[in-house]
Amino acid sequence: MAQTWGPLTNHALVLIYVTKHSASTVRAISEGVGVTERATLSILRELDASGIIERHREGRRNTYSVDFDRLATYRRRGTVALTPREFVDGLIGTLLSVSDDARDDDGALRALPDTGAQEPRIGTWAFFTNHALLLLSIAMDQTATVREMAMSVGITERAVVAISQQLEEDGIIVRRRIGRRNEYEIDFEALRSFPRWSPGEWKIPDELIEVAVKGLQLLVLRSGSSELPSARTYSA
Repeated sequence: MAQTWGPLTNHALVLIYVTKHSASTVRAISEGVGVTERATLSILRELDASGIIERHREGRRNTYSVDFDRLATYRRRGTVALTPREFVDGLIGTLLSVSDDARDDDGALRALPDTGAQEPRIGTWAFFTNHALLLLSIAMDQTATVREMAMSVGITERAVVAISQQLEEDGIIVRRRIGRRNEYEIDFEALRSFPRWSPGEWKIPDELIEVAVKGLQLLVLRSGSSELPSARTYSA
């Protein structure tokens, strides 16, 4: 059966592609990510308007740069509690390390943005799909009910049931009945090898997949302890 979902939204895929290929044309981004040129242009404009990327004209081509400080504090409305700063820091640090702008003018690797106690910047577009957000919810509470997961992710209970069934069918989660409740376990190897991280012709960097998987693993550990290790211990 063909895969019909992925962990990353088109906005996230365009952003990652631009980070790795800052001099790309809209057509190249479109072909790499697997969306139409019209959709690609709309996403680029939205990322520009939110200050996440800046467009520069160099001769007859556009080049792009990413404001990692703004990106590090970005959250879509309603997902702040599901995107812990430590988890996001690991992803942002890895994305920075593989970007075209990974090094400063002196050739040194740029430092991970220090978000500290900054309040999240709330926007309208999402980095993670509802499937990925449900995985985040499960990682933080493996015994949550359908109602609790629906409230956590901000979707209907019916949507939670449908998404969890897809995740089970693809071997990403395993559901077990414990008494009167369900308990969920994430199969991290299945998630790591999932073929729809990149729906287009281009494959996102393995480093990003690895840090996302390890970040979820650490969230599972935290759900049974009082402290989550620093994101810098699992960023590539």
